[in-house]
Formats: sequence, structure tokens, C-alpha cells
Amino acid sequence: MKEAYLQNYLVENYVLIAMVVGTYFVVSMKSAVDILIKKRMVINMTLLLILSMAEFYMNYLKDQAQVVGLLLTITGITYYSLKPLVMATVINMVEPKNKLIYVPAIVNFLIYCGAFFKNNVFYFGSDGSLKLGLVGHLFIVTDWVYWVIFLLILNMRFYRKTEVNHLGVFFCIAWLMTANIMESIGIRAGILNETYAVAFLFYYLVIHVYISQQVNEEKEIKLREQRVSLMLSQIQPHFLYNTLNTITALCRANPKLAEETTIKFSKYLRENMYSMGENDTHPFPQELEHTNIYLDIEKLRFGDRVKVEYDIKSDDFNMPILTLQPIVENAVKHGICKKLEGGTIKISTEKKGRDHIITIADNGIGFEIDKALNDGRPHIGIQNVNERLKSTVKAEMEITSLIGIGTTVKIIIPGERKKVRLESGERREILSIGR
Repeated sequence: MKEAYLQNYLVENYVLIAMVVGTYFVVSMKSAVDILIKKRMVINMTLLLILSMAEFYMNYLKDQAQVVGLLLTITGITYYSLKPLVMATVINMVEPKNKLIYVPAIVNFLIYCGAFFKNNVFYFGSDGSLKLGLVGHLFIVTDWVYWVIFLLILNMRFYRKTEVNHLGVFFCIAWLMTANIMESIGIRAGILNETYAVAFLFYYLVIHVYISQQVNEEKEIKLREQRVSLMLSQIQPHFLYNTLNTITALCRANPKLAEETTIKFSKYLRENMYSMGENDTHPFPQELEHTNIYLDIEKLRFGDRVKVEYDIKSDDFNMPILTLQPIVENAVKHGICKKLEGGTIKISTEKKGRDHIITIADNGIGFEIDKALNDGRPHIGIQNVNERLKSTVKAEMEITSLIGIGTTVKIIIPGERKKVRLESGERREILSIGR
């Protein structure tokens, strides 16, 4: 007998159980949805499961002639006192900070607890089944009190907002209300729990989509800001002035070279403007060409003080736009050009396994990590490079520097290592720090 009831329960509530268990898995997944919303979803769906189980157990006890009345009374109190609480949780989604909405549910619970002292809530028929007395129908009244509160809140908060889809809200309300009426008049038992479960899942889906859209918009805004910041950090006023002065001087001394330098400078500016476009990456040879233009212009200014060596063994990969040139510029400005005799910058690439490794090494003055961290400068260029390497191609950057020896920067695309190591001794490595 009991096994047959249990089988019927699983068959009739299969959809509800599946939705509840599915909700547990969904909310456990990592997402941008607030943890409080996830907890509320778990509580709401668990409440629906408890109600379905209490209803099943109450029906089972009603058919047992030998059942003790106290056990049936406790089950009835549990079921009828919790039933209006579902509607309270619906209102709690709209008004999460208002705790007064639970007052009708508490009053409903206390009145049903009176079944232990008076028989106007429950009474037992001649066949031993549990019957609802006059006060026993209070859960229906409490439920519709919540409906009135719910509609008033919706009218104040949503219907006055023009940007809200009123038709969608009206459809959801009509859907829930129809299920409530159908269960109240006995047309379809258990339909209300299933309807509430679908409504809760729909609510979670809407919240998830809304938050995901916000996150994507914030990422796009941040990306645009990074692009503008990157472009501005790359086109430094002193570099513009010095380049234009160099071109002016060449116009008199070497017009042909002045023309070539102007064309290169134009390409340099165009590439910086291109960084504000939609494309986040481009082939490494294109990035190297842009860097070479910068180096050619700097060679005109500093002559033999700037020497460049190349060892390109691999170039069939993409990298974020304007990530190589800022590192090379740092090596020129803060490395070799701070030495009277200048120095050499070596740009090399190689492939190890699945990784493409780019190395930019200079024999400049080097730097100390403590001074670099506490020099009061924002280091926007290198910070942007590091962030874009991580977010765009999941790469990492290692910076190793030794005072008086020079600095080496390695970019690993895509790197399997997740963190940059800090070596002990005289060698120091930093991440996202300009010099």
C-alpha cells in the first residue's frame, strides 16, 4: 500500500522533482548572480518540494484506518501553514528588504497551531479522515491576501515604469492566478506547485540574463576605456614633438629621409588609432612591423646608441594590438638610453610545445622592484599590456631585471602557468609594473 502511494507520488510529481533537483545544480554553478538570489531560489524550491511531500503524506494518512489523529494533525498543520508562504516568497523577490510581508503567513501558522486546542480548524470524520473546519480554510484567505499585496506592489513598482514589458508581467500574473484557482476548486491537484517552480526558474533565468548583459556592458566599457588609455599612453607628447623636430631637421639635411620618416610616422599613428577599433588581436608580424617603425624613428634621434637585434623563429600566432611596442619603448626610454653609450635591444620568438614565447631583452641599467612599486607613477602602459594579454589570449608576462645588467621581458602565448614566479636573490621579477 505504502509502496503504491510512493510510486504514485513520484509519477505525479516527476516534473516538480526534476525542476527542484535541476535548480540545485544550476545555482551551484559559478555565475554572476548574487549569492542571496541563489539561496532564495534554493529555499523557494525546497519549500515547494516539502509542500508536495506533506500533501502526499497527508493523503496517505487519510486512507489509513489505524492512523493516530495527532500525526495527521501535525501533517495538516505543516501543509496548510506553509502553503501561503510560497506566495510570500514571490513577493519577497520584488520586495526583498520588506520583512512585514511574512506577517500574514505567521498569523496563518499560529491559527493552524490552534488545531491542538480547538476542533474548529480540523476535525475527523466518521471514517477517520481529516476534515477542514470553518477556520481550516484560512490558508485560502491568506493566499489571496498575498495576491492583493502582490498586485499592489506590482502596480506601484512596475506598471508605472514605461520601460517594463507590461504584457509579459500580466501574462505571468494571469498564469499563476489561473493555477491557483484551478487547485483551489480541485480541478488539478498539484498544479500550483509546478507553476510556482516554473515561475521561480523563469525569474532566475531573467535575473541571470540581465546580470550577464550588465557584465558584458561593463566589460565593453572597460575595454573601450583601455583602448583609449592605451592609445593616449602610446602617443606621448614628447615622442610627437621629438619626431616632428627630427623630421623638420631632416627636411633640410636629407629631404628623402624626411619623406620616408614622415610616411613611417604616419603608419605609426594610424596603427595607434587602429587599436581603438573592434579587433583585439592581429598577427605577430603586423605587431612587429609597428614596433620596427617606432625603433626606426628612435634610431634617427639616438643614432648608434639604439641597436636592435632580431631572432624570430616563430611568427604564426596572433597577439593583442599594441602589446609589443610599449615594452620595447620602455626598454629604449628607461633601459638603454639612460646609459651614455646606449645599448642593444634583442627581440626573439620561439615555440615550445604549444606555447609561443616572445622575449624582449636589453642591456640597459635595469631597475629595482621596490623603487618601481613605490615611485608614485601609474605605469598605465605596462598595466594595460598585461591586462590585455591575460584577457585576450590568456597569456602571461614575466619581467626579470638585474641592476647594471639589464631587463628581460617574456610573453608566453598561451601559457600554461597561471602565476609569475618571484625569484630569490639578486634577480627580481615583477608583473604589471612599468619602469
